[in-house]
Amino acid sequence: MKYFGITDRKVEEYMYGLVPPREGALSDMEAQAEREGVPIIGPVEGHFLYTLALAVRAKDMLDVGTAIGYSAMWLALASQRTGGRVVSLEKDPSRASWAEAYMRQAGLSSVCAVRRGDAATLMRGMEESFDLIFLDILTQFDRADASLELLDLCVRRLRPGGVLLSDNALRSGQVLDPAHSSPSTQGIAAFNRAIMEHPRLSSTIIPLRDGVSMSVKLGEL
Repeated sequence: MKYFGITDRKVEEYMYGLVPPREGALSDMEAQAEREGVPIIGPVEGHFLYTLALAVRAKDMLDVGTAIGYSAMWLALASQRTGGRVVSLEKDPSRASWAEAYMRQAGLSSVCAVRRGDAATLMRGMEESFDLIFLDILTQFDRADASLELLDLCVRRLRPGGVLLSDNALRSGQVLDPAHSSPSTQGIAAFNRAIMEHPRLSSTIIPLRDGVSMSVKLGEL
């Protein structure tokens, strides 16, 4: 379990210990991530995604930044209960293939489609709208303004009443002094300000793991 220093380590360990045991594909993913250093959100945040997707009864869900499919797997498990589907975007062909293999292993290929390519490019070409979007690529940008471009795309693709979640919102506390941090951290700080000031969003930041921002798109429900 990676520790980001946001909450007390003992609290993190307590929460980790309460998450129901993972079996099959989820357990295998966690083992691969630990073995190969693949970034995944981990079981505490994964279970949070699953629970929130059930709470808002999300049917159409978008996972931006598949990696090996860990977050998409949690959303796909929720979609089994909501009667929904998941679209997951990944630019690395090898990781996309791993994600598809894990979905087949879990019997979830019919509810989760992995699309290969640059996330922003793929989203610009979409006509679909979603009830829930999970954004997990903001740490990859080398331009601070790229995060704001992606925010605009997410808001366009989100239905009124839909939920936008973004990982690494607190970036191990580096957002406290973004001027002396990396461009990606500056982008995350700008993203955080933008969702708080956005006229179409009501937003908050949850100090879970490395921080998760949550926004609801305002408008007619």
